[in-house]
Amino acid sequence: MAKIIQVTTFFHPVHGGVEQQVLELSEELIKQGHNVEVICSDSTRSKERISKKAEEYKGIKITRCKTWFGTSQFYKFFPALFIELMKRDFDVIHVHGFRKFEVYFSLLAAKLKRRKVVVTTHNPFVTTTRNKFLQLWVNIHDITFGKLFSRFIDKIICLTRQEIPYIEKFGVNQEKISVIPNGVSKDISKKGDKQKFADKYEIPVGNFENTVVWIGRVHYVKGLENLQTAISQLKNTLFLFIGPDDTGAKEIKDLYKGKKNVMFLGAIDHAEVPSALCTSDVFVFPSLHEAFGLTIVEAMAQGVPVISTNKGGPGEIVKETFGITQDPLDQWAWMLNLKKLLNDKKLRQVMGNTGKEEAKKYLWENVVEQILESYEL
Repeated sequence: MAKIIQVTTFFHPVHGGVEQQVLELSEELIKQGHNVEVICSDSTRSKERISKKAEEYKGIKITRCKTWFGTSQFYKFFPALFIELMKRDFDVIHVHGFRKFEVYFSLLAAKLKRRKVVVTTHNPFVTTTRNKFLQLWVNIHDITFGKLFSRFIDKIICLTRQEIPYIEKFGVNQEKISVIPNGVSKDISKKGDKQKFADKYEIPVGNFENTVVWIGRVHYVKGLENLQTAISQLKNTLFLFIGPDDTGAKEIKDLYKGKKNVMFLGAIDHAEVPSALCTSDVFVFPSLHEAFGLTIVEAMAQGVPVISTNKGGPGEIVKETFGITQDPLDQWAWMLNLKKLLNDKKLRQVMGNTGKEEAKKYLWENVVEQILESYEL
């Protein structure tokens, strides 16, 4: 039995792709008999703090460290992480996030204790959505801490192959780099209950010919604003946007105010995702950039064809046999691609069945073994 510490900026009750991955990975490791603890900040993605500094959730011990400050919504400085790590006996620290303060606190603690550090990148790329201050910090980091210390990380897990050349720029030996995708639970492939879900949330699916679903955080980088042409042209299609509000949510919702074929559902429990996807004829994923795109795999597991951004991980995940990739900024293409699939039920069925088979390789039972190999326990 190994003692594994997962380090992440945010964790339960904060919702998000990384948080879900840390939760499900921790659960899988516990099932295999390992001892797992999560250490994170006490921050949410808003200005609120989580008051409970220690608790147990689904058998996972959680320790939350005081956040001193944040350089952005996603980057929090919580130096007590180092103190907490030094108090503990562990075999490996698994840090979720490549260019973060917690990587260096974890690296220092692990080296002092002669233990291993594994880092999963979760999107290391520079994007056009950072403000000038954060972009300056990123540039300074990359030529200082990034260059000096990244090479000492024992293993770096990239979510997709396209990340490898980027990580190598930091002087990391290719032998230390593995490509391991995000995982999904078997539960996500269980058939959802479309009618029950529609009744619970009062979704007027019967008033429309088709339904298009998106799931994520309502944030400006998720690209919902680029569906305006499709929504205006496809009046007999209901666009169902599911997820909590985040930066820019008000502006995005204002764009669609008064549109009868648009519904913002808000956050739902993750257990309801299969039922949400069951209501869908097509799943859309228009992010300006995405490290991986976990909800794409979840849609595939439910047999729903996908139209996705071609920026980042989705460009590798989505194949033409079960989906379409495109430039997220091309509003006309969103409309045409949606029209193509919505008008061809047989094509949707073929693509959905192919995607369902492809999704099996992302099941945790396959992914967790690869992660354990990276721990070299």
